[in-house]
Amino acid sequence: MARKPKSVTDIDKEIETLKAQRSAALEARAAQIGKIAAKADLTVLEISDADLLKEFRQVAERFRRNTAPPRTPNP
Repeated sequence: MARKPKSVTDIDKEIETLKAQRSAALEARAAQIGKIAAKADLTVLEISDADLLKEFRQVAERFRRNTAPPRTPNP
């Protein structure tokens, strides 16, 4: 049996639902990272936001390099 195609309105509703789910997932992850930072005593250090952001970016880049799939040369 053929399925009825989704309407634009239905697709828009799905998009909004997914955006809300994405936002909630990002907030949950941020809270988790904040808890880990607190356990590492980062919350008691006198460090500027700019310096802390720089260090977080370096950590993120290190993990990106370690988890990136190997590149295959083009034939």
